[in-house]
Amino acid sequence: MGRTGLIELLVMTDALRALIARGRRPHGAPLPAARDGLRSLRVSGAEKIAKGVTTVDEVLKAAPPFVS
Repeated sequence: MGRTGLIELLVMTDALRALIARGRRPHGAPLPAARDGLRSLRVSGAEKIAKGVTTVDEVLKAAPPFVS
Protein backbone atom coordinates (compact mmCIF):
# COMPACT_ATOMS: atom_id res chain seq x y z
CA MET A 1 0.00 0.00 0.00
CA GLY A 2 2.89 2.34 -0.68
CA ARG A 3 4.62 1.82 2.67
CA THR A 4 7.94 0.30 3.57
CA GLY A 5 9.56 -0.24 6.95
CA LEU A 6 12.75 1.12 8.39
CA ILE A 7 14.03 -1.53 10.75
CA GLU A 8 16.45 -1.17 13.65
CA LEU A 9 17.79 -4.39 15.11
CA LEU A 10 19.82 -4.64 18.30
CA VAL A 11 21.01 -8.12 19.17
CA MET A 12 21.47 -8.63 22.90
CA THR A 13 25.09 -9.52 23.59
CA ASP A 14 26.93 -10.17 26.82
CA ALA A 15 28.55 -6.71 26.59
CA LEU A 16 25.19 -4.95 26.21
CA ARG A 17 23.66 -7.08 28.96
CA ALA A 18 26.51 -5.97 31.28
CA LEU A 19 25.90 -2.28 30.43
CA ILE A 20 22.20 -2.64 31.17
CA ALA A 21 22.96 -4.47 34.44
CA ARG A 22 25.06 -1.45 35.47
CA GLY A 23 22.07 0.82 34.86
CA ARG A 24 22.95 2.08 31.35
CA ARG A 25 20.39 1.97 28.60
CA PRO A 26 21.37 0.41 25.26
CA HIS A 27 20.91 3.68 23.31
CA GLY A 28 23.35 5.25 25.77
CA ALA A 29 26.02 2.93 24.45
CA PRO A 30 26.10 3.39 20.67
CA LEU A 31 29.71 2.35 20.12
CA PRO A 32 29.51 -1.12 21.72
CA ALA A 33 26.15 -1.65 20.03
CA ALA A 34 27.56 -0.65 16.64
CA ARG A 35 30.51 -2.99 17.09
CA ASP A 36 28.04 -5.79 17.78
CA GLY A 37 26.09 -5.13 14.59
CA LEU A 38 23.48 -2.48 15.44
CA ARG A 39 21.85 -1.19 12.28
CA SER A 40 20.22 2.14 13.02
CA LEU A 41 17.02 3.41 11.43
CA ARG A 42 19.06 5.90 9.45
CA VAL A 43 21.31 3.18 8.03
CA SER A 44 18.25 1.17 7.08
CA GLY A 45 16.82 4.31 5.47
CA ALA A 46 20.04 5.05 3.59
CA GLU A 47 19.99 1.58 2.09
CA LYS A 48 16.41 2.11 0.92
CA ILE A 49 17.30 5.53 -0.53
CA ALA A 50 20.17 3.94 -2.45
CA LYS A 51 17.79 1.31 -3.85
CA GLY A 52 15.28 4.00 -4.87
CA VAL A 53 12.60 2.70 -2.50
CA THR A 54 12.19 5.96 -0.56
CA THR A 55 13.44 9.54 -0.35
CA VAL A 56 15.79 11.42 1.95
CA ASP A 57 12.88 13.54 3.22
CA GLU A 58 10.86 10.47 4.20
CA VAL A 59 13.79 8.91 6.06
CA LEU A 60 14.52 12.13 7.93
CA LYS A 61 10.87 12.33 9.02
CA ALA A 62 10.81 8.74 10.24
CA ALA A 63 14.29 8.29 11.75
CA PRO A 64 15.37 10.59 14.57
CA PRO A 65 19.02 11.65 14.86
CA PHE A 66 21.28 9.14 16.62
CA VAL A 67 22.39 10.72 19.88
CA SER A 68 24.60 9.28 22.56
